[in-house]
Amino acid sequence: MLSLYIQKFKLIFAKNNFDILSEHCHWNHTIELTLEAEPKSLEIYSLLLTEQIKLDTFFAENLCICRIYPPKSPIATLVFFIEKENNSL
Repeated sequence: MLSLYIQKFKLIFAKNNFDILSEHCHWNHTIELTLEAEPKSLEIYSLLLTEQIKLDTFFAENLCICRIYPPKSPIATLVFFIEKENNSL
């Protein structure tokens, strides 16, 4: 069960809304990295095989249709898996 705070965002994250892209517009969200910056050392958690397969599939499908783009940063991105009501990830 989702908390009341999260429930108001339920439609935003619904699968059918993800399949519809918003109107294209130019954004500049570049983060300029400095040479003296040091990445933080964070603990790494292994994914379950089913999670890794889902993640690989998600990346492959969405890279192919340009919904997402490969990162330019050498720093890893966090990934969270939340089981949905229908038991899918």
